[in-house]
Amino acid sequence: MHRSLLRTKLAESRSKVTNRVTQRAKSLMPIQVDSPHNCIVCGRKMRSWRGGGSDGRVCSPNCARKWADS
Repeated sequence: MHRSLLRTKLAESRSKVTNRVTQRAKSLMPIQVDSPHNCIVCGRKMRSWRGGGSDGRVCSPNCARKWADS
């Protein structure tokens, strides 16, 4: 195979994965931000983690972009 064809296929697969992750993040139902284990942008519930300090956690790259822009 030619190198440019492989690069094209790689770019297509990356865009498919990105689109699937975006669609999944958009399809989840947002909930109220009451717990420290929720996203600070949309309020989705997130799993707790051992790090303890849960200030400023976001659930997806889209929420991270929104938080960074505002």
